[in-house]
Amino acid sequence: MARPSLLWLFPDQFEKIDGVADILTSFAEVDVRDIERPEIMECLGDYEILIPQLRHEINREVIDCGKRLRMIATPSTGTDHIDVKYMAQRGLELVCIKEDREFLDRVQSTAELAWLLILAANRNLRAATRHIEGGQWQAMAVRGHELIDRTLGIIGYGRLGTMVSRFAHATRMNVVATDPQPIQDEWVTQLPLDQLLAQSDIITIHVHLMDETRGMIGRDQISKMKKGAFLVNTSRGGIIDEDALIAALRDGHLAGAGLDVIQGERDPNRNDRPLMHYFRENDNLILTPHYGGATFESQAKAFVFTANKIKEKWAQIAPSNS
Repeated sequence: MARPSLLWLFPDQFEKIDGVADILTSFAEVDVRDIERPEIMECLGDYEILIPQLRHEINREVIDCGKRLRMIATPSTGTDHIDVKYMAQRGLELVCIKEDREFLDRVQSTAELAWLLILAANRNLRAATRHIEGGQWQAMAVRGHELIDRTLGIIGYGRLGTMVSRFAHATRMNVVATDPQPIQDEWVTQLPLDQLLAQSDIITIHVHLMDETRGMIGRDQISKMKKGAFLVNTSRGGIIDEDALIAALRDGHLAGAGLDVIQGERDPNRNDRPLMHYFRENDNLILTPHYGGATFESQAKAFVFTANKIKEKWAQIAPSNS
Protein backbone atom coordinates (compact mmCIF):
# COMPACT_ATOMS: atom_id res chain seq x y z
CA MET A 1 0.00 0.00 0.00
CA ALA A 2 1.40 3.38 -1.02
CA ARG A 3 2.18 5.81 1.76
CA PRO A 4 0.16 9.04 1.53
CA SER A 5 1.79 12.44 1.40
CA LEU A 6 0.76 14.64 4.34
CA LEU A 7 1.16 18.41 4.75
CA TRP A 8 1.39 19.39 8.44
CA LEU A 9 1.21 23.13 9.15
CA PHE A 10 1.93 23.13 12.91
CA PRO A 11 5.76 23.08 12.87
CA ASP A 12 6.26 23.71 16.59
CA GLN A 13 3.99 20.87 17.64
CA PHE A 14 5.37 18.21 15.31
CA GLU A 15 8.58 17.53 17.19
CA LYS A 16 7.83 19.06 20.57
CA ILE A 17 4.72 16.99 21.39
CA ASP A 18 5.71 13.43 22.20
CA GLY A 19 4.09 10.91 19.89
CA VAL A 20 2.86 13.11 17.04
CA ALA A 21 5.84 12.58 14.71
CA ASP A 22 6.02 8.85 15.46
CA ILE A 23 2.32 8.33 14.75
CA LEU A 24 2.24 10.27 11.48
CA THR A 25 5.52 9.04 10.02
CA SER A 26 4.50 5.45 10.76
CA PHE A 27 2.08 5.54 7.81
CA ALA A 28 2.70 8.73 5.81
CA GLU A 29 5.37 10.82 4.14
CA VAL A 30 5.16 14.03 6.16
CA ASP A 31 6.15 17.54 5.15
CA VAL A 32 6.20 20.02 8.03
CA ARG A 33 5.92 23.60 6.87
CA ASP A 34 5.09 27.05 8.23
CA ILE A 35 3.37 28.74 5.30
CA GLU A 36 0.37 30.92 4.60
CA ARG A 37 -2.60 30.49 2.29
CA PRO A 38 -0.95 31.51 -1.03
CA GLU A 39 1.87 29.01 -0.49
CA ILE A 40 -0.63 26.32 0.58
CA MET A 41 -2.46 26.79 -2.71
CA GLU A 42 0.80 26.50 -4.66
CA CYS A 43 1.87 23.19 -3.14
CA LEU A 44 -1.38 21.47 -2.14
CA GLY A 45 -1.53 19.49 -5.37
CA ASP A 46 1.27 17.29 -4.05
CA TYR A 47 -0.62 16.06 -0.97
CA GLU A 48 -3.40 13.69 0.00
CA ILE A 49 -3.76 14.86 3.60
CA LEU A 50 -3.80 18.45 4.88
CA ILE A 51 -3.64 19.59 8.53
CA PRO A 52 -4.01 23.41 8.59
CA GLN A 53 -4.01 25.83 11.50
CA LEU A 54 -7.10 27.77 12.57
CA ARG A 55 -5.63 30.89 10.97
CA HIS A 56 -5.69 29.22 7.54
CA GLU A 57 -8.93 29.73 5.62
CA ILE A 58 -9.43 26.49 3.71
CA ASN A 59 -12.23 27.42 1.35
CA ARG A 60 -13.32 26.12 -2.07
CA GLU A 61 -10.49 27.94 -3.83
CA VAL A 62 -7.87 26.27 -1.66
CA ILE A 63 -9.51 22.84 -1.75
CA ASP A 64 -9.64 22.90 -5.53
CA CYS A 65 -5.85 23.22 -5.58
CA GLY A 66 -5.61 19.79 -3.96
CA LYS A 67 -6.11 17.53 -6.95
CA ARG A 68 -4.87 14.52 -4.96
CA LEU A 69 -6.43 15.65 -1.69
CA ARG A 70 -8.46 13.03 0.20
CA MET A 71 -8.52 14.27 3.80
CA ILE A 72 -8.39 17.49 5.84
CA ALA A 73 -7.87 17.27 9.60
CA THR A 74 -7.99 19.79 12.42
CA PRO A 75 -7.08 19.17 16.08
CA SER A 76 -10.06 21.27 17.19
CA THR A 77 -13.79 21.10 17.76
CA GLY A 78 -14.40 24.11 15.53
CA THR A 79 -14.29 23.71 11.76
CA ASP A 80 -15.38 27.17 10.60
CA HIS A 81 -11.96 27.72 9.00
CA ILE A 82 -12.73 24.87 6.58
CA ASP A 83 -15.46 24.75 3.92
CA VAL A 84 -16.93 21.51 5.21
CA LYS A 85 -19.89 21.55 2.81
CA TYR A 86 -17.62 21.77 -0.21
CA MET A 87 -15.42 19.04 1.20
CA ALA A 88 -18.49 16.79 1.32
CA GLN A 89 -19.31 17.65 -2.29
CA ARG A 90 -15.78 16.64 -3.27
CA GLY A 91 -16.06 13.41 -1.27
CA LEU A 92 -13.22 14.36 1.06
CA GLU A 93 -12.82 13.04 4.59
CA LEU A 94 -12.94 15.47 7.52
CA VAL A 95 -11.16 14.58 10.75
CA CYS A 96 -11.84 16.74 13.81
CA ILE A 97 -12.54 16.17 17.49
CA LYS A 98 -15.97 17.78 17.72
CA GLU A 99 -17.87 14.57 18.45
CA ASP A 100 -15.25 12.81 20.59
CA ARG A 101 -17.01 13.50 23.88
CA GLU A 102 -15.16 10.92 25.97
CA PHE A 103 -11.83 12.45 24.95
CA LEU A 104 -13.05 16.04 25.25
CA ASP A 105 -14.30 15.51 28.78
CA ARG A 106 -10.61 15.39 29.78
CA VAL A 107 -9.87 18.76 28.13
CA GLN A 108 -11.15 21.83 29.96
CA SER A 109 -8.77 24.59 28.88
CA THR A 110 -11.43 26.62 27.05
CA ALA A 111 -13.79 26.37 30.01
CA GLU A 112 -10.98 27.57 32.27
CA LEU A 113 -10.38 30.56 29.99
CA ALA A 114 -14.09 31.40 30.00
CA TRP A 115 -13.97 31.33 33.79
CA LEU A 116 -10.86 33.53 33.78
CA LEU A 117 -12.63 36.08 31.57
CA ILE A 118 -15.67 35.98 33.85
CA LEU A 119 -13.46 36.70 36.86
CA ALA A 120 -11.37 39.34 35.09
CA ALA A 121 -14.34 41.25 33.67
CA ASN A 122 -16.28 41.06 36.93
CA ARG A 123 -13.30 42.36 38.95
CA ASN A 124 -12.42 45.13 36.48
CA LEU A 125 -8.98 43.59 36.05
CA ARG A 126 -7.93 45.39 32.88
CA ALA A 127 -8.72 48.78 34.41
CA ALA A 128 -6.85 47.79 37.57
CA THR A 129 -3.65 46.89 35.73
CA ARG A 130 -3.82 50.03 33.59
CA HIS A 131 -4.41 52.03 36.76
CA ILE A 132 -1.07 50.82 38.12
CA GLU A 133 0.67 51.33 34.77
CA GLY A 134 -0.45 54.95 35.06
CA GLY A 135 1.40 55.30 38.32
CA GLN A 136 -1.64 55.12 40.59
CA TRP A 137 -2.53 52.87 43.54
CA GLN A 138 -6.15 53.55 44.50
CA ALA A 139 -8.16 50.35 44.95
CA MET A 140 -11.51 52.13 45.25
CA ALA A 141 -11.08 53.62 41.78
CA VAL A 142 -11.17 50.19 40.13
CA ARG A 143 -13.63 48.25 42.27
CA GLY A 144 -15.35 45.19 40.87
CA HIS A 145 -17.95 42.65 42.01
CA GLU A 146 -18.01 39.45 44.03
CA LEU A 147 -19.40 36.40 42.23
CA ILE A 148 -21.25 34.89 45.19
CA ASP A 149 -25.05 35.21 44.79
CA ARG A 150 -24.75 36.76 41.33
CA THR A 151 -26.44 35.02 38.41
CA LEU A 152 -24.46 33.41 35.61
CA GLY A 153 -26.34 32.78 32.37
CA ILE A 154 -24.92 30.05 30.16
CA ILE A 155 -25.93 29.98 26.48
CA GLY A 156 -25.30 26.42 25.32
CA TYR A 157 -25.12 23.73 27.99
CA GLY A 158 -22.88 21.22 26.27
CA ARG A 159 -19.47 20.08 27.41
CA LEU A 160 -17.97 23.53 28.01
CA GLY A 161 -21.13 25.09 29.35
CA THR A 162 -21.39 22.26 31.86
CA MET A 163 -17.78 22.73 32.99
CA VAL A 164 -18.26 26.47 33.50
CA SER A 165 -21.48 25.74 35.38
CA ARG A 166 -19.59 23.57 37.84
CA PHE A 167 -17.05 26.34 38.44
CA ALA A 168 -19.91 28.77 39.10
CA HIS A 169 -21.71 26.35 41.40
CA ALA A 170 -18.54 25.94 43.45
CA THR A 171 -18.39 29.74 43.77
CA ARG A 172 -21.98 29.80 45.06
CA MET A 173 -23.38 31.63 42.06
CA ASN A 174 -26.91 31.19 40.81
CA VAL A 175 -26.77 29.41 37.46
CA VAL A 176 -29.32 29.64 34.66
CA ALA A 177 -28.86 28.16 31.20
CA THR A 178 -30.52 27.79 27.84
CA ASP A 179 -30.12 24.74 25.62
CA PRO A 180 -32.28 22.72 23.21
CA GLN A 181 -31.78 19.62 25.38
CA PRO A 182 -33.09 19.12 28.94
CA ILE A 183 -30.52 20.07 31.59
CA GLN A 184 -30.09 17.51 34.36
CA ASP A 185 -27.82 19.34 36.82
CA GLU A 186 -29.99 20.18 39.81
CA TRP A 187 -28.27 23.52 40.56
CA VAL A 188 -29.15 24.89 37.10
CA THR A 189 -32.43 26.57 36.18
CA GLN A 190 -33.20 26.09 32.49
CA LEU A 191 -34.71 29.16 30.85
CA PRO A 192 -35.63 30.45 27.39
CA LEU A 193 -33.01 32.78 25.97
CA ASP A 194 -34.95 36.01 26.55
CA GLN A 195 -35.48 35.22 30.23
CA LEU A 196 -31.83 34.27 30.65
CA LEU A 197 -30.74 37.58 29.12
CA ALA A 198 -33.00 39.54 31.46
CA GLN A 199 -31.98 37.73 34.65
CA SER A 200 -28.22 37.23 34.27
CA ASP A 201 -25.50 39.43 35.73
CA ILE A 202 -22.91 37.66 33.58
CA ILE A 203 -23.57 35.79 30.33
CA THR A 204 -21.15 33.29 28.81
CA ILE A 205 -21.58 31.78 25.33
CA HIS A 206 -20.81 28.13 24.56
CA VAL A 207 -22.46 27.24 21.25
CA HIS A 208 -21.01 26.12 17.94
CA LEU A 209 -21.07 28.59 15.06
CA MET A 210 -23.78 27.43 12.66
CA ASP A 211 -26.38 29.12 10.48
CA GLU A 212 -28.74 29.03 13.47
CA THR A 213 -26.27 30.72 15.85
CA ARG A 214 -24.58 33.22 13.55
CA GLY A 215 -25.48 36.66 14.88
CA MET A 216 -27.68 35.18 17.63
CA ILE A 217 -26.54 37.90 20.07
CA GLY A 218 -27.48 41.07 18.25
CA ARG A 219 -28.80 44.50 19.13
CA ASP A 220 -32.19 43.17 20.24
CA GLN A 221 -30.70 40.49 22.50
CA ILE A 222 -28.19 42.90 24.04
CA SER A 223 -30.97 45.39 24.77
CA LYS A 224 -32.71 42.68 26.82
CA MET A 225 -29.67 42.15 29.05
CA LYS A 226 -29.52 43.71 32.49
CA LYS A 227 -27.97 47.15 32.64
CA GLY A 228 -24.47 46.60 33.99
CA ALA A 229 -24.22 42.98 32.86
CA PHE A 230 -21.05 41.37 31.53
CA LEU A 231 -20.75 39.29 28.34
CA VAL A 232 -18.14 36.57 27.73
CA ASN A 233 -17.56 34.66 24.50
CA THR A 234 -15.04 31.86 23.93
CA SER A 235 -16.98 30.19 21.10
CA ARG A 236 -16.77 32.01 17.76
CA GLY A 237 -16.78 35.68 16.84
CA GLY A 238 -19.66 35.41 14.38
CA ILE A 239 -22.13 34.75 17.19
CA ILE A 240 -22.08 38.38 18.44
CA ASP A 241 -22.96 41.55 16.53
CA GLU A 242 -19.79 43.50 17.34
CA ASP A 243 -21.24 46.90 16.42
CA ALA A 244 -24.11 46.33 18.87
CA LEU A 245 -21.63 45.18 21.52
CA ILE A 246 -19.47 48.28 21.10
CA ALA A 247 -22.52 50.53 21.39
CA ALA A 248 -23.65 48.78 24.58
CA LEU A 249 -20.18 49.01 26.14
CA ARG A 250 -19.80 52.64 25.14
CA ASP A 251 -23.14 53.80 26.53
CA GLY A 252 -22.81 51.76 29.74
CA HIS A 253 -25.66 49.35 29.12
CA LEU A 254 -23.10 46.57 29.47
CA ALA A 255 -20.43 47.00 32.15
CA GLY A 256 -17.86 44.92 30.32
CA ALA A 257 -17.05 42.03 28.03
CA GLY A 258 -14.37 39.38 27.68
CA LEU A 259 -13.81 37.87 24.23
CA ASP A 260 -11.39 35.18 23.13
CA VAL A 261 -12.88 35.27 19.62
CA ILE A 262 -13.75 38.08 17.21
CA GLN A 263 -15.04 38.39 13.68
CA GLY A 264 -12.41 38.45 10.97
CA GLU A 265 -9.67 36.83 13.04
CA ARG A 266 -7.87 35.68 9.88
CA ASP A 267 -8.07 39.13 8.27
CA PRO A 268 -4.56 40.64 8.17
CA ASN A 269 -6.23 44.04 8.66
CA ARG A 270 -8.12 42.97 11.79
CA ASN A 271 -6.38 45.66 13.86
CA ASP A 272 -8.33 48.25 11.87
CA ARG A 273 -11.70 46.79 12.86
CA PRO A 274 -13.94 48.95 15.10
CA LEU A 275 -13.79 46.40 17.93
CA MET A 276 -9.99 46.60 18.01
CA HIS A 277 -10.08 50.39 18.07
CA TYR A 278 -12.53 50.28 20.98
CA PHE A 279 -10.33 47.76 22.81
CA ARG A 280 -7.24 49.95 22.57
CA GLU A 281 -9.08 52.99 23.90
CA ASN A 282 -11.22 51.49 26.70
CA ASP A 283 -10.77 49.37 29.81
CA ASN A 284 -14.11 47.54 29.86
CA LEU A 285 -13.26 45.14 27.04
CA ILE A 286 -10.81 42.24 27.45
CA LEU A 287 -9.55 40.47 24.32
CA THR A 288 -7.41 37.35 24.05
CA PRO A 289 -6.11 35.85 20.76
CA HIS A 290 -8.43 32.81 20.40
CA TYR A 291 -6.26 30.82 22.76
CA GLY A 292 -8.87 28.91 24.73
CA GLY A 293 -7.27 25.65 23.65
CA ALA A 294 -3.69 26.94 23.77
CA THR A 295 -2.34 25.26 26.85
CA PHE A 296 0.59 22.86 26.80
CA GLU A 297 -1.56 20.05 28.21
CA SER A 298 -4.63 20.47 26.02
CA GLN A 299 -2.60 20.80 22.83
CA ALA A 300 -0.56 17.71 23.62
CA LYS A 301 -3.76 15.72 24.16
CA ALA A 302 -5.49 17.11 21.06
CA PHE A 303 -2.58 16.68 18.66
CA VAL A 304 -1.82 13.11 19.68
CA PHE A 305 -5.50 12.19 19.60
CA THR A 306 -5.94 13.79 16.16
CA ALA A 307 -2.81 12.13 14.78
CA ASN A 308 -4.19 8.74 15.79
CA LYS A 309 -7.57 9.57 14.23
CA ILE A 310 -5.86 10.53 10.95
CA LYS A 311 -3.97 7.25 10.91
CA GLU A 312 -7.09 5.21 11.67
CA LYS A 313 -9.24 7.04 9.11
CA TRP A 314 -6.58 6.69 6.41
CA ALA A 315 -6.47 2.96 7.02
CA GLN A 316 -10.22 2.88 6.36
CA ILE A 317 -10.12 4.82 3.10
CA ALA A 318 -6.72 3.66 1.84
CA PRO A 319 -8.05 0.71 -0.23
CA SER A 320 -9.89 3.17 -2.46
CA ASN A 321 -6.54 4.93 -3.06
CA SER A 322 -4.58 1.86 -4.07
